[in-house]
Amino acid sequence: MTSKVELVSVVIPTLNEAGNILEVINTVEKELRYPYEIIIVDGGSTDNTRKIVKNKKCKLIIETKRGYGLALRLGMKTAKGNIIVMVDGDGTYELKHVNIVINRMIKKDAELCLATRMYDPNKAMGMMNFVGNKVITFCFNMLYKQNLSDSQSGYRAISRIAFNKIKFKEDDMAFATEMLVKFSQKKFKIVEIPTIYKERKYGKPKLRRFKSGIEIFTTMLKGFTEKHYE
Repeated sequence: MTSKVELVSVVIPTLNEAGNILEVINTVEKELRYPYEIIIVDGGSTDNTRKIVKNKKCKLIIETKRGYGLALRLGMKTAKGNIIVMVDGDGTYELKHVNIVINRMIKKDAELCLATRMYDPNKAMGMMNFVGNKVITFCFNMLYKQNLSDSQSGYRAISRIAFNKIKFKEDDMAFATEMLVKFSQKKFKIVEIPTIYKERKYGKPKLRRFKSGIEIFTTMLKGFTEKHYE
């Protein structure tokens, strides 16, 4: 539970996002109404991503190993804020809603707020990803007695106190699911708020559907099994 915003740490993992990252950073700087820091964790970009970030007032961390979860874990450990916002660097999430996401978490006395994409009328996620997301979310809700609509959203506000109470292990896309699993096991409150999902303007998506799907389901089932047979 977080009742006061002292500092917001916005953690953004990047990999070859030169076409998108400047707009992401500029939107955070323009919209975020709380004291903040921006932490960019780059996983080995070969384009101009790092050069762009260095020209902004951001903390740039170079992660030599690639991995979505690895980058986020490193950025969150470095973060100084009592609230952490994690968001992708590809410009697909509506960062104009960042204050709404934070305020929702505080108002509901929650440890985590998901910005859910399930209400997006433009269906920018794509049908295959949308259906896969719904299946994963349905299974997660059944196993962990939640009522979420978008368990795979990478746009979240997180209590630093809650984050510090958990040891994370996942290095790639399953990290987002591991967070929900362990927050549920700790009986932390998870809430949602609708946001807009946009099409990527530049570059290619990093999601590997089959590999990530297996890792996500494995993480869910492992957490459920450990809970019942520990």
